[in-house]
Amino acid sequence: MSAALLGASEAALATPNMYWDHLRSSLSQADCVSRGESLMSSLTTGRVSKDVDSVRSWTDKTLAVVECIRMGDHMTVMVLVGSDDAVAGSKLLDALKKGMQ
Repeated sequence: MSAALLGASEAALATPNMYWDHLRSSLSQADCVSRGESLMSSLTTGRVSKDVDSVRSWTDKTLAVVECIRMGDHMTVMVLVGSDDAVAGSKLLDALKKGMQ
């Protein structure tokens, strides 16, 4: 019985896997957001929304954000992925980073 309770408590404490990284880009902010939107549309099947400096995509299992921040003479691109599936989350982060370079 204690094993059943332990299993239940572990499930209740489960959290999504979070991945993030950043990179420099020479893209304009508009081009950065446009590229992020295109990537998310092709890599995920979830909803995609954007504003002037970021793009977000989400499903019931995964969330992704590409943030395009002007830092002086270059763009800093922040990529964040949260996923219930560690392998899928890691692959999505890698694909977004590669596509944003």
